[in-house]
Amino acid sequence: MKNKRRIYSIDLLLNMDVFINSLIKQLLKHIVFFLLPFIFFSKNNNNIFYFQENEKNTINTLIDRAWELTLIENDSALFYSQQAFQIAKNNNYFLGMAMALESQGLYHEIVSGDYALASKFYFEGIEICEKNNLNYASSIYHSLGVMFHTSDNYEKALEYYNTAYNIAKEDKDYMLQKKCLINIGSIYSSLEKYQKAEEIMLASLDIRVNNELDFNIYANLGNLFIRQKQFKEAIPYLEKSVEIHQDNLDSEKNLMYLIEAKAALKDSIRMKPLIKRAIIEAENITAMRAKGNLYNALSGYFYAFKDYKTAFDYHKKYHEIFVEKKEKQRDQTVYDLETKYQTEKKERELEIKKANEKLFINSLWFLGVLLLLVTFFYFKNRKKNQLLAEQKALLETTLEDKNILLKEIHHRVKNNLQVISSLLSLQQRQISDVKASQAIQEGRDRVKAMALIHQNLYQDTDLIGVEINDYVNKLAKSLIKNYQVDETRIELKLGIDTIKLDVDTIIPLGLVINELISNALKYAFTDQTSGVIDISLKIKNNLLILSVTDNGKGLPKDFNIDQISSLGFRLIKAFSEKLKAKLDLNSSKRGTEIVLAMPNIKTN
Repeated sequence: MKNKRRIYSIDLLLNMDVFINSLIKQLLKHIVFFLLPFIFFSKNNNNIFYFQENEKNTINTLIDRAWELTLIENDSALFYSQQAFQIAKNNNYFLGMAMALESQGLYHEIVSGDYALASKFYFEGIEICEKNNLNYASSIYHSLGVMFHTSDNYEKALEYYNTAYNIAKEDKDYMLQKKCLINIGSIYSSLEKYQKAEEIMLASLDIRVNNELDFNIYANLGNLFIRQKQFKEAIPYLEKSVEIHQDNLDSEKNLMYLIEAKAALKDSIRMKPLIKRAIIEAENITAMRAKGNLYNALSGYFYAFKDYKTAFDYHKKYHEIFVEKKEKQRDQTVYDLETKYQTEKKERELEIKKANEKLFINSLWFLGVLLLLVTFFYFKNRKKNQLLAEQKALLETTLEDKNILLKEIHHRVKNNLQVISSLLSLQQRQISDVKASQAIQEGRDRVKAMALIHQNLYQDTDLIGVEINDYVNKLAKSLIKNYQVDETRIELKLGIDTIKLDVDTIIPLGLVINELISNALKYAFTDQTSGVIDISLKIKNNLLILSVTDNGKGLPKDFNIDQISSLGFRLIKAFSEKLKAKLDLNSSKRGTEIVLAMPNIKTN
């Protein structure tokens, strides 16, 4: 099973053609495995397999069978793993015990979806390896890395991948080294460290041990270029990754990246059979993550070629899998499972330590009453400190749980706002009336302004506010892009203090800034070839002063903000009142300046 360990971003699936062709052989195997328990536990010890190579081969066969069944999510996989563990335990075969524990961990991770239980078996296997100086711990560390990787906990995944890689390097296990490098490269790609990711993936190609893994590397390299919008560079790698080849059992899964690249380039050449393959694969696959990714790729492809109905149908399937089902399951469990293991390990170590201390005290009984009194006060004080430490740990855990929950709330709000923006975008494409289309675009900009706030909140470590400098910079660039303004024609100047504002302030203030920048981009420079928009936000005399200035043509002479019916200025006025801000508006032929002075603003 060690040679079949998983590679991230390409979900493994048992090759069904091979499986069907070997159906008769598998039936015979089932008969043999059904009889195995009776053979192993026969009262006649002389009839048990000789424990040397025969016994090891039996355990390896059981574990390989469990892995095959795990891949097709068959509950019988657990039976074979347990049988292998029992045989190894009865014969003190520690390597077999570690392999069987890893096999049970894989079952609970992949089939039952119980990450906490999977973690328990993984760490028990590592403990056996460390106690008995076995060189198999690297394989289990790699499995732990994959579990954290698929849960998007990149920091922990990197920690375990690097541990596995270093041990594999010492053991000269080139196969596992290659797998670790592939997965580490995938993580750096997800973290947008593309140059480092490419270097690591190319380095993994230099380890010439298994052609099957090279196809996974091609897929990951293609995805790396997709993330950088270099679609033409991605195509050669992706075309290799989808080749139907005896060493490329994951070719169907790699279709996702090729479809995304072709959609981005609007290239439909030779794509009809590949799209058909992808549709069949998406319907038949059981792994939720891979199924959702394929549906999302198909939706993007059909959308690129204006088949909106089909695109919407596949997007709906993708949405159902990831938003309504998958993301509700495991985040909290995954982040807590390592803490659970570490706590259990510390408790075992504490029990051993207490036992040793008790033995030491009993051996020194002759020192007399004085020593007993000293020992008594020592343990009393130690228990008090332990109680304080436990209370501190409980408070830290509670705070961390609340932070995780708050991040999840902001994350979901951001996702919901993005869904609303996408729906408005779809509606906008169906509207021919220019004013109606413009109104919907303005609505999308306001939704995006709020979504950006929640995105900054859940990405921040302390969750108490938003850095206004970073937020305004991102908001302004987004609006310039949306209005298709040439950045060489309109210069954007920012003069913003380093201020972190709370949610109650940043939401109305962000919408006001959104309206002011939008108005300047739409109306200020219609008669000019160039212009400047200057945005200033500073604290002066306990007031937060926002100033948005342009050197455009100015406002009409008869302009009156109290009488205008524009939704944008109505929003500006309404949110100014909410912030209890004084609104001043100055306009001339040399441009327009709008100033908001806000008192009692909460900053962090």
